[in-house]
Amino acid sequence: MVAEPGSKQSHKSTQTILTVRATVIRDGTPGISLSLGGELIGEWSDSRARMLSLTEDCKVRIHGTDDKLLYLFSVPIKVVSGEAVSDREVAITFEL
Repeated sequence: MVAEPGSKQSHKSTQTILTVRATVIRDGTPGISLSLGGELIGEWSDSRARMLSLTEDCKVRIHGTDDKLLYLFSVPIKVVSGEAVSDREVAITFEL
């Protein structure tokens, strides 16, 4: 189907939640896990990761001991909102 010039085609966006956790991952080591809609999509070991925080523009800061910034994680798509669920879990809602 080709849209006529000047016509508006309806496009329904879908919101999805990405959850980032500083936790013990599947191999039993401390690390970071990423879940999309409740399904685990990735994880990596890092014994330095202690807590998470959220920036004003919904990026996730991953901190080590003494609040040292280890990583800055961002979603490369339109972010709707973010919530610091705890000091070890952050939920990012974005649109597809």
